[in-house]
Amino acid sequence: MRLRHLWFPIILLAMAGCGDDGDEVQLEKGPFLFVDRESMGFDQEFGSGTYVGASTFNALYIENRGDEPLDITEVVKAAPAEFTILLPDELAKGQTLRLESRAHASIQVQFKPTKVQTYDGKFTIKSTAKNAPEKVVQLSGKGVTPPPP
Repeated sequence: MRLRHLWFPIILLAMAGCGDDGDEVQLEKGPFLFVDRESMGFDQEFGSGTYVGASTFNALYIENRGDEPLDITEVVKAAPAEFTILLPDELAKGQTLRLESRAHASIQVQFKPTKVQTYDGKFTIKSTAKNAPEKVVQLSGKGVTPPPP
């Protein structure tokens, strides 16, 4: 096989380095809850906020990094109505969400401010995790006046 383009071998070499490294994360003993962050903020970069009446979304990545199944039994919101939590189907139906080892899911949160003010709240993930049977995730958002039409 003759390579017609000089860049082709470089691409092949680069792609070979992008393979799966195998098990990067060491599994803990028992069910182990991993979340990708401790808090969720909505459009607050550089002092900005979310326009009153508009919606923004954010998602929390959750994973079982244990060697046994993790059961998420409930997600309890303690936040204003401006925060809406969108759960995986099982939890939304009042059932337990089971995550096998290395399995993952996400919890989405919608923020829709109704007034020009700062909003704070939290939600708690209740599970069988050895490391965090009740994991609290903080919520924050800021409602701002929309621009004139």
